[in-house]
Amino acid sequence: MKRVLGFVMAAALVASVAHAQSGSATTQASGGAVSTTQANPPDASANASGKTDASAEVQTDIQHLRGEIEKKGSKVSTEARTKAEAKLSATVERVNEEATKSEDQVANRLGAEFGLTAEALTTEKSDLGASWGELMIAHTLTASTKSKVTAEQLVQMKQGGMGWGLMAAGLGLRLGEVVSAVNTEGRVASGEVRADGKVAVVHGEGAKAGLGVGVGAGAAASKTNVGANVGVETGVKLKP
Repeated sequence: MKRVLGFVMAAALVASVAHAQSGSATTQASGGAVSTTQANPPDASANASGKTDASAEVQTDIQHLRGEIEKKGSKVSTEARTKAEAKLSATVERVNEEATKSEDQVANRLGAEFGLTAEALTTEKSDLGASWGELMIAHTLTASTKSKVTAEQLVQMKQGGMGWGLMAAGLGLRLGEVVSAVNTEGRVASGEVRADGKVAVVHGEGAKAGLGVGVGAGAAASKTNVGANVGVETGVKLKP
């Protein structure tokens, strides 16, 4: 009888230990599953939604800016804007033609003129899908205007159908001086004029304050006189 009782108790003890081990394994498996669930990355749809909202906001800003420029630019006569547009387009074609001969040289010259590296300017051109002439005009306008508009935004407006003449007028710049400045920068791109890191001056109610005024004007005049002599000796003209 004692032997039977001992056997029963031993069997019960073994069953109890097995049950405890089974429960521990289940708990560990459950804990591992919870841990794995917590390690999952944030919802991808939330990130996508955030990017979409940001893109929509940028597009709204561009549309608002475009509307303001069109409204102001339309106050300038259509004839004046059309004439300026034709001359600016001609300069764009000349720069693009020069780029077909040596794109690297055009990038180096314009990069030095606008205070950018040739690599940065080349990347910007590629990202925007713009021509060298278009990029040159965009940077010439942004260097002259007190508006916070960027070269990228101006290129996008051009690609959206807005003319350079309308843009320049909408930024409050004198069209005649814009044409002259762009022509000068076109000569920089072609190597006819040496890049000096100072974009040709453009005036107007929308121009940056102090351009070509006071000491700056005197310094520019002095530089022109010296540059004329240097240009004769070196065969490279400097900007007037």
